[in-house]
Parts: sequence; C-alpha cells; structure tokens
Amino acid sequence: MARGKPGIGKLLSLMRKMSLEVNDSEVCRKLEILMNSEKEDFSPQLIRRIEDLPSDFDPREVPEPYTQYVRHYLYMVRRARKEGLEPAGQGSSGKSSRKPRKKS
Repeated sequence: MARGKPGIGKLLSLMRKMSLEVNDSEVCRKLEILMNSEKEDFSPQLIRRIEDLPSDFDPREVPEPYTQYVRHYLYMVRRARKEGLEPAGQGSSGKSSRKPRKKS
C-alpha cells in the first residue's frame, strides 16, 4: 500500500475487509494499482463521511478515476447489511464483518 495516500489506503482497507466475492478482490486489486499510479488522495473528512454515512454519500463527490471504486464500496456496504453483516469500520469491535465459515 502506498504510504503517501492514507485516504485511498483507508478505503482499500475497508473494501478488503468486506471482500466476499472474487469480483470484490479484483476491484481491490485495481484500486491498489490506481492508487499507486495517481497523484491525488482523498481528504480525511471525505473518507470519514464515506465510512460513517455510506447510505447518504454521493459518489460524484469523489474525483473521477475513483468514483467507480466508491460506488463498489457502497454496494458492498448495502450487500453486507442485506445479509445481516456489520459493514467494516462501523462496528464497535473493529473485527471483520465476515461470517465464520462452517467446516465441512
């Protein structure tokens, strides 16, 4: 992860914690590549708003190359809530939102 971009790094970290499908992992991989090639970062206030109030956040507030990644994060939050999971970064325990897998 790029050390000079804590805002995008935080979004990437939240997305990785909520990653359940192969598609999620691919989106995270592409975001990491973009993060390492772009010069801009998100402000801490913007990341806080995305994390704290995802249902009220408008992805168009984010600079253009990152809009699709914020939209995917918001999708992941909605999916987690629909499945009864707690979205990453929103729990008091700070643990992953994944359900424990049953052993076969």
